[in-house]
Amino acid sequence: MKRHCYCEPQNCRTNHAPDMQLTAAILAALLSASHAQDLQCRKFSDIYPTGTELCEKMWDGAFVVSDNYTASYTMWHFEDQNPNEAVSQTLHPTGNTSVCNLQYFHKTLPTPEGPDFTECHPWKNEACCTIQTADATNLNTAYGPTYRWDRCGALSPACERFFVQEACFYECSPHIGLYRKFGGHACNQDDPQCTQVYDPSDPTHNTWQVHQMPIRKDYCDSWLLACANDLFCASGGGSYFECARIAPSVRVPVIVNTTTVVVDNEKTELSDGIIGLIVVLGLVAVALVIFLCCVVCREKAGKPMFQPLTESKGGKSDIRLSSVAGTSAPAMNA
Repeated sequence: MKRHCYCEPQNCRTNHAPDMQLTAAILAALLSASHAQDLQCRKFSDIYPTGTELCEKMWDGAFVVSDNYTASYTMWHFEDQNPNEAVSQTLHPTGNTSVCNLQYFHKTLPTPEGPDFTECHPWKNEACCTIQTADATNLNTAYGPTYRWDRCGALSPACERFFVQEACFYECSPHIGLYRKFGGHACNQDDPQCTQVYDPSDPTHNTWQVHQMPIRKDYCDSWLLACANDLFCASGGGSYFECARIAPSVRVPVIVNTTTVVVDNEKTELSDGIIGLIVVLGLVAVALVIFLCCVVCREKAGKPMFQPLTESKGGKSDIRLSSVAGTSAPAMNA
């Protein structure tokens, strides 16, 4: 089998690709690692100083926070009567909530669900979602791996519950459809970012996006309080959609301003020194592989880098080390 020897091209032109392919693969991996886009993970309290910023930034303008509680919606309730019905009557008395205006996994009409509809129970009697959609696992995974809310590690139960509530609200509530960005009743005609008319021939229009729905400030403040110490994607200022642009990877998410690294949803403490040591050891390993390839090539070319021990006068051994150019070095008597 022919070999290539890149360390001494003038003496060894024939190569064995597998010898160098391993080295090339290691180098390529190290180089690609430096250019790959990392998922930036930080504590909620570091990303969002207030609950208002959490609700408004995370969803890219889908919600606007208000402290006028008679004119703003809640994402969850325990009352028998949905308080959002009164809000819709106040803000949009001519708005139609007898249909599911959002369309993705949604039903066409809000209909009652059965006794097993427990995850998103506030909408049991008037749900735009099916029981299959309103499942805790499906709510987190239905839109693909980049839209999971636990990409930076498992969330605390208190924190995760708010993500489940928001997902239920989006999938199940007939009121959120009033704020559909393209074709929603609530769109302000002076707002150039939305329209009350949906144009299916316009590629910028969709049937799922929400725009500027007023949400209660106390709800958003409670969300931040529950999640303050949990980790979340900080890319794009904490935008859920900007984070979703970062493809899933087996690489460890980068934790900003802390030494905590999330691996398989578990937290492991790694210092900067240890991380640096790992990098240095990796580079040393690459250099060693290259050196061994050169030794093998020289052996095959009949120009060994090391010559065997020989008996010198007096019965003592000496070692001869051949130079890179192929000439013998002076003998060093033991």
